[in-house]
Amino acid sequence: MAAEREGNFLLGLPSKLSPDMAREKLLELFERYRKFVSSNPDITSQLESSFRVVSYFIAGRFQNSSELAELVYSASNLIVLLNDGILRKAAKLKTSMSLPQKRIMTLLTVLEYVEVFAEIGAARLWGELGRWIVIAAIQIAKVALRALLLFKHQAGIVRTPPITPLDREADLPDAFLKSCKDKRKSAESLEMEDLDQVFVQKAEEQGRVPQVTFMGTRSGRKVRSLTATPPLSLRDWKLPGFHRDSPAGRTKTVSSLEQQNLPPTRLGGARLVGEALHVFRPLVYLSSLATCGRASWKPWLLSFLTDVSSLALMGDTKDLNLLEKAELKRRSLMLLFYILRSPFYDKYAQAKIILFLRLLASTVPGVGLIIEPLIGYLPNWQRTYFYNWGT
Repeated sequence: MAAEREGNFLLGLPSKLSPDMAREKLLELFERYRKFVSSNPDITSQLESSFRVVSYFIAGRFQNSSELAELVYSASNLIVLLNDGILRKAAKLKTSMSLPQKRIMTLLTVLEYVEVFAEIGAARLWGELGRWIVIAAIQIAKVALRALLLFKHQAGIVRTPPITPLDREADLPDAFLKSCKDKRKSAESLEMEDLDQVFVQKAEEQGRVPQVTFMGTRSGRKVRSLTATPPLSLRDWKLPGFHRDSPAGRTKTVSSLEQQNLPPTRLGGARLVGEALHVFRPLVYLSSLATCGRASWKPWLLSFLTDVSSLALMGDTKDLNLLEKAELKRRSLMLLFYILRSPFYDKYAQAKIILFLRLLASTVPGVGLIIEPLIGYLPNWQRTYFYNWGT
């Protein structure tokens, strides 16, 4: 009870809450969060990137670090997905897909973001049998959702993940980004002007000429003097009195949102069979693995032939849109993962890869700081199904 009261205090909630009051408070907190995200897309992106970088530093650094690293990484992806949804609504971005299709793609994206953590957590809680049960359940769900997209909604070649993160600089409208920056900078500009006036006033009181800027003798470049430097949180790297209302020179890249809204290529004949092979390949592998065992080469070969056949049946890709071409290219590159998949990895690749990494760490200065944790994490990565078989 004491811990519950302390948690409520930190959240600004009363010590005793009815279910209705708790729901209202949570809705109020989410509304505040939604307003912050929709008003500060650039700050939100920086926070998301920082959160994701933490997972890279955690992995392989200490015992049981893989679970924590994967939890942080999965949470960061889910936060990005949530924030993208908030920004899409705030900017009133339109989508060409139907609501049921969007829901299926969102659920499929969530599954792909949490599958590794679910596998690691299941192994931790329920052992090897529980781990494989969770793997089978997730793969069956993913195959069912992808089959719905392929056969019912005719979504064509579905990417991995189906909903890619929003390119906020390119996809969000200029007017929306400008309004967000204007709202934030209006308060900051007032504080900057107040700081400049305070500096000038103090200089006049001391009987000296206020020098807010300084010009270099050789370069002739004018910069703010050190004595007039504002606090770090308020610096905008502009000269005093020079506050532009709009960002200068911000170039817009090609909108990925426009690419996402391109109509999918209708698949038929050999292409439909090829995409169906890709969709059902995980179940083919898992069923053959359960029948033949992990030491057998048959599941490896059967999965490899299924992937190669799927790509071969796609034929010429000239009439596909940009995202579909990129997805097929990704699938082609993912064939290299068969080098890291057992039993090929155990028999042929493992010793050579570790030898190469150790040689690289011993010969290139500073690389060992990255390679040594990587070597320690490689066995755990290779044993995790969704790292190398879930793609």
